[in-house]
Amino acid sequence: MAGSILLFCSSIPAAFFPAAAFADGLRDIKGPVYFPADYKLLLFALFIFLAGALFFLLRFASARLLKKTEEKKRKISPHEAAYKALEELRSKGYPLRGMAREHFFELSLIIKRYIGERYRLNVPEMTTEEFFRNIGDSGILSAAHKESLREFLDLCDIVKFAKYGPTREETDQSLEAAYRFIDETKTEDDDSPKTDEEKKMRNRRGV
Repeated sequence: MAGSILLFCSSIPAAFFPAAAFADGLRDIKGPVYFPADYKLLLFALFIFLAGALFFLLRFASARLLKKTEEKKRKISPHEAAYKALEELRSKGYPLRGMAREHFFELSLIIKRYIGERYRLNVPEMTTEEFFRNIGDSGILSAAHKESLREFLDLCDIVKFAKYGPTREETDQSLEAAYRFIDETKTEDDDSPKTDEEKKMRNRRGV
């Protein structure tokens, strides 16, 4: 076998091999050729990636912040909602138009809704008697507040259901009683007016 290979090689013409290949004898195999890395291109690609990631991160955070801000604006406290409703009721001028029943119906509903939201009770669906049976000795209202609320709701009921014609003084006093009840029962951390509506209302009432 070795003889056959040697015979084959010897039969190849010498002109086939360049003379330079045998000038210095056999040479060692050259090592790998290294090409300089293009760090600028790599850094540029990394910058684009980081910039894109930062952009989407900021956009996501901004969207969440905007959503929370809008939710906070929409969600107002129970006493702020009640103050606003009382001001709207006052502006309707029901008593001056001979609509005392409508006035006291809305007035009692505002207070019941406030109590329901403030103390997490389903008050608007209860009658006056059911309400007082439910709160019983729960302690959510003081004895003084229970008494003033009882007088307030009793007057509202006789106007709504017994067709009692309240005097102008009784009408004004009932509205002030509603404001006073909210002032005295709202949460302690809400003692100072925070909205323009509440500031305007307090200035009008001289509080």
